[in-house]
Amino acid sequence: MLGLLLLVLAGRAGAEAPPSDSPPRALACLAKWYPVEPVKVDGAWHARLAGTPHPWDDGKTKSFEEKLESPDLEDMFSIPYTPGPIQPVTRENEDPGRIRLDALFHTAYGATQARVDVVDIDFLGQTLKVNRKVAPAFERVAKRLDAEVKKAPSLRPYLRNLGGTFAWRKIANTHRQSAHSYGVSIDVNVKHSHYWEWAKPKAPVRWANQIPQALVDAFEAEGFIWGGRWYHYDTMHFEYRPELLDPSCR
Repeated sequence: MLGLLLLVLAGRAGAEAPPSDSPPRALACLAKWYPVEPVKVDGAWHARLAGTPHPWDDGKTKSFEEKLESPDLEDMFSIPYTPGPIQPVTRENEDPGRIRLDALFHTAYGATQARVDVVDIDFLGQTLKVNRKVAPAFERVAKRLDAEVKKAPSLRPYLRNLGGTFAWRKIANTHRQSAHSYGVSIDVNVKHSHYWEWAKPKAPVRWANQIPQALVDAFEAEGFIWGGRWYHYDTMHFEYRPELLDPSCR
């Protein structure tokens, strides 16, 4: 009887023990993909980027536009990215991946045009400049796409006149740095794409797309998100964001 009582008490103690002092799951996962060190500062979790701590959660309640303009790291995960079958995006401001903390990308890929380390790769017969760190992922996508085109030649027109890999610039009509600045994005053929800024009328936003499922699947399989998953759609755009496709980051 005494032994049974001790087991019960031990079980209760284990159930009531406080959890280990570990960083938020998404922050810990972020460190798998970026040069991030989770640290505690004054009792709150931060990510150390190039020696400077940035808060995981700045404690502010923000609108969608405020998250775009002044995000913390947690904000980047605030809209889940869901791969799979292509579906129209009708929920206002459902733009998973558009929220980016520049400091993270500056640390990972380069804070100025001169510091972004780009290399030339062959991507389906076209020479593209991409970030050296992400070049292997681009090459894996190209291999997948080559196989898909051989099975379905009708996909080839979408993969002609590729553009928008490395281009240090701001996002159109904003003061925010484009992901293309870091050499981690690519645009497929503009003639077969839709972009919400080009729509007439531009408001209300009405999602549109003609990019085939096979292209989206090939990119997502290698850690690239697709702008066609956004309410503010940009269907030509694919961007290397493995943290948003890693289930352990959710």
